[in-house]
Amino acid sequence: MRLTLPLSLAFAFASTATAQTCEIDIAAVESRIAELEPSYGMVLSDISCDAPTNPAHVLMCDDAEARDATLWRMGRLDDLAWVYAVENATGQEVDQTNPPRDDDFLATRDACTDAACLCEALIQHTNDSLGGTSPYPQ
Repeated sequence: MRLTLPLSLAFAFASTATAQTCEIDIAAVESRIAELEPSYGMVLSDISCDAPTNPAHVLMCDDAEARDATLWRMGRLDDLAWVYAVENATGQEVDQTNPPRDDDFLATRDACTDAACLCEALIQHTNDSLGGTSPYPQ
């Protein structure tokens, strides 16, 4: 039991640090996710957290376990936003269980080794996908 409190505090601190690093309004992110999920709920992350080895994937997967999961939720929004953008650009629905991926963005994201880099990559890509409806400053 004694380890539970220190671990909880560590996760809470890590989540707060991530939110501060990202300088985002997580409530606005959650609101935009809620708007997109009814139409794009079958879209899943390209990141597998079973045994991540890429540093960016490790950061994202570690964050998924955090109380507020800022990076993971930003990634969720980005996944939904990308499929939304592809459908709007092409005028055709995509297979949500196997959507096209933005290889250039994935390379940029996967080259990150810290939270600040991930925040920047996710914000930029989501802004590109959602334009004026993105919850991030532009």
